[in-house]
Amino acid sequence: MARPDYGSRGRIGLIVPPANTTIEPEFAEMLPAGVSLHVARLPGRVSKQTSTGLRERFIGYNENLGAAADAFGGAKLSALGLGVTGSCYLAGLRDEERLLSAMRSGGAEQVVTAAGALRSLIETIGRRRITIIVPYPDWLTEMAVAYWHAAGVAVAAAIPIAGVESIYEVRTEAVVRAAEKIQEKDAELVVLSGTGVATLPAIEQLARVLPIPVISSNLALGWWLLKALGIKPHETDCRAFHDVSRWLPA
Repeated sequence: MARPDYGSRGRIGLIVPPANTTIEPEFAEMLPAGVSLHVARLPGRVSKQTSTGLRERFIGYNENLGAAADAFGGAKLSALGLGVTGSCYLAGLRDEERLLSAMRSGGAEQVVTAAGALRSLIETIGRRRITIIVPYPDWLTEMAVAYWHAAGVAVAAAIPIAGVESIYEVRTEAVVRAAEKIQEKDAELVVLSGTGVATLPAIEQLARVLPIPVISSNLALGWWLLKALGIKPHETDCRAFHDVSRWLPA
């Protein structure tokens, strides 16, 4: 059978942090044949301790979104996502439209932020009390909790992943250990926040032991962008997508 042309079902664009080496491999697992992925990187340089200078980098990311969207050079993208969750928390709900407007300046009509995709998936699943697993410093965790409260989502707990030096080197075992602290009676849904953390393997493991949905920034971004193309999770080969599908409306 002939191989479909690249992008025959749609072209997805992602704007990502300069040192994020996680989001593209995770999207490679999520995207079905016929969907092509195209990435623009935000400016900056990241130290080994990724929390160093993090607030300033996030401010720079948000200020450079228009330039990053324009870096696609007018390529016809079906949908465009911002693959940074923390900078969305920093901007807050009040400034989200400004971020989306900057992203649209590159020509893509369907755009979403990582936090916006999470919010949309939470609303679709219909669970409004969450526990978030975070790889962040304390100040950013506080901003994440404030973001979700402003969105009308109750945060039962914010559980830090222990020993994070580089968000891009967090292992699945550390994510799963953090999730073991969840009090099931308090949480209706688990959010693994941060596009730099590999979360698809953790979702697969946690889906076998937790009786509540488990989603992540990358999973929500993939879900939203594929939904924009008219593609449902069960049409992919991604196990984590299949795990979350059972919690979605038919």
